[in-house]
Amino acid sequence: MTINVNNQPRSISENSSISSMLDQLDTTKNGIAVAINNIVIRKDQWLETVLKENDQVTIIQATQGG
Repeated sequence: MTINVNNQPRSISENSSISSMLDQLDTTKNGIAVAINNIVIRKDQWLETVLKENDQVTIIQATQGG
């Protein structure tokens, strides 16, 4: 199925959880926040939150700075 990740179309397996999507996209799970359709999903819900066709996923990477 196709979802949009940071405004880029990406193909992932049907019934993928957030955690599974991150694995499929080879994205680190540390230091990131994930929102689905502009709703931030807590990390402890990543295994149980299943993505749907055309979901808008935003992945934000924490950065250091000062």
